[in-house]
Amino acid sequence: MTTDEHQEHKEHRRKLRFLLRSAASLASTTVITAGLGFLYWALAARVFPAASVGEASTAVAAMSLIAPLTLLGFGTLLIAELPDMTEGRSTLVSTAALVTGLAAGVVAFGGALAIPGDFLGLPGINRPAVAAIFAAAVATQAVGLLLDQALLSMDGGVIQLRRNLIQAVVKLILLAVFALTLVKWGALSIFASWLLANVVSLAVISVVLVRRYRVPVRRLIPVPRMLRGLHINAARHHVLNTALLVPYFAMPIIANVILGSEMAAYFYAAWSVASFVFFLPLSLSTALFASGSRDSRTFTLEFRKTLRYSLLACVAANLVMALVGRFVLHIFGENYAEAGFTSLIVLCVGGLGLIVKDHHVALARVTGDVGRESLLVAVLSAAELIGAALGAMSGGLTGLALGWLVAVVLGAVLYAPRVWQTYLGRVVVAPSGAAVP
Repeated sequence: MTTDEHQEHKEHRRKLRFLLRSAASLASTTVITAGLGFLYWALAARVFPAASVGEASTAVAAMSLIAPLTLLGFGTLLIAELPDMTEGRSTLVSTAALVTGLAAGVVAFGGALAIPGDFLGLPGINRPAVAAIFAAAVATQAVGLLLDQALLSMDGGVIQLRRNLIQAVVKLILLAVFALTLVKWGALSIFASWLLANVVSLAVISVVLVRRYRVPVRRLIPVPRMLRGLHINAARHHVLNTALLVPYFAMPIIANVILGSEMAAYFYAAWSVASFVFFLPLSLSTALFASGSRDSRTFTLEFRKTLRYSLLACVAANLVMALVGRFVLHIFGENYAEAGFTSLIVLCVGGLGLIVKDHHVALARVTGDVGRESLLVAVLSAAELIGAALGAMSGGLTGLALGWLVAVVLGAVLYAPRVWQTYLGRVVVAPSGAAVP
């Protein structure tokens, strides 16, 4: 092996370690937050009235929906932009965080005043004071998500893991404190623990980043001109991100509207369990995008590895769910296992199609073909929802899952040629990030 070949081999191993470390951090974040989240809601259910828990969980769901939809595309845009910048990174991140936080806060505050309170959960949310609390929580949630995404290509997901761990632990501690002191405020005190935990996690991580990179305070002052020329690309990323997110949040709504609240509960349980089959492949494709944004010279090799690892992980997860899925659903209740098991298996099989979709999206992001990808994903995401709705009307809960699966398979068929060409090396990603047929 020549010196150049040895150096190239070392560089490839370094990039592969970054890729796998990023994916592991993303997957660990999901597992840890899910586990601590289970403890959080279990504690809430023990010490607060059921009505308060229901109101708070509705408010948290609304926050979790609004926050990613108000990132304005800056999160994924910064994944691609930051590695190539030689200066001004901290100023760009702080400026994007300010714009994102303001957008999220304004949308949340306006929605709290205009939307019927039952949709957002918190009692009295149509009053300005409560609406302001909701808006602050959504704003801090959005800024946290922005930092998680923006820094992914810089540190491989370590910051994301730490911030989410801090947020989850602080939130759990605050809930215990509020249960002893502010229990009379019910849902509002539960929700306040999320807001304050967001603030603490952002403050701690900001201090860590400033010290690690020795960033002068003056460079943290937002400068609007830093976003000049980025707004069009940010808008494209925003459309793509929204198209990817909508099916995840809309599927339970379709179940509720067409099948009723009881069947919707069974579906939500199956959908939540199936998400554990989806998250590892999604972590790998996200890490692929982050790694390709840093250096696309070995993108094809990494693409092959993540595609193989994702398919292997998904097949293994499907086999596990076939064996233990009914038992897992039984934790929710006997009726959940009886009504939702078949749907769970169908949804898990759909994870194989989502792998093809996620890799197609990662390729488009690295090559800068986000605009066309946004349109394609938007159309196929709409097809997923239409398929689910038609399936629900004709076949109930199982029909809903099958209708969604048919649409996912259709999407995979359309995504597959480009993915397969890239896997074979027929689409070469140049160092500039452009795709060369």
